[in-house]
Amino acid sequence: MHARHLLLVMYLTLAGVAGENVLIWPTEGSHWINLKYIIAGLMARGHDVTVATMSQWFVNNSESSAMKLEVFQVPFTHETTEAFLNNWLDVSLYQAPDLSFWGRYRVFSALMAKGRELGMQVCDGILKNEELVQRLREAKFKVLLSDPVQVCGDLLALKLGVPLVFTLRFSRALLILSELSDKMSFVERSQNVLYSFMYDWVFLRSWGDWDAYYSEASVHLVPQKAQCPVS
Repeated sequence: MHARHLLLVMYLTLAGVAGENVLIWPTEGSHWINLKYIIAGLMARGHDVTVATMSQWFVNNSESSAMKLEVFQVPFTHETTEAFLNNWLDVSLYQAPDLSFWGRYRVFSALMAKGRELGMQVCDGILKNEELVQRLREAKFKVLLSDPVQVCGDLLALKLGVPLVFTLRFSRALLILSELSDKMSFVERSQNVLYSFMYDWVFLRSWGDWDAYYSEASVHLVPQKAQCPVS
């Protein structure tokens, strides 16, 4: 992390006199648990917190809080999001051990493709909403706190001209591993190497599509110089 951004996080965490505006770019599901504690800590120290959330996200129905919501529209329903997450967990925790190598490749590729499709629609929902982006600019946020599992937090920070800080609650469910232990036979070690190459290939294909998305989105960005409240 850049030293300036580290100082900014320390400033927001420890300062208790003058509150600052903080923008949150969260992620669905269990990752919200991580952010809720951070948000509570920021608000307890007098900072104003705004969460940018898609219209079908469960955070809209969370317990009452002093945090503000900036809601944007996406072209899918909450049921679509819930079905995708449930399918991911089902494959990761229950189906994977019984799938062949090619079975895992097909299932995992399909999951990545669906996640990429939904992710890009979420990014479009905020980055292409110029009215919302302008409103966020006018709020003069000091920092954007983002969970990197939900892509485009960096693009949003660039578009708003504010520093970016990542926070991540990692889960094994994000990956479908080979299910092998650290004690493997030669055949199992060979199989494990093949799985590693296969997952790397699937991720590389996915990030290639995201590279194209970022390249296209960057053309339309008008970044402003990020201002940091501390030196």
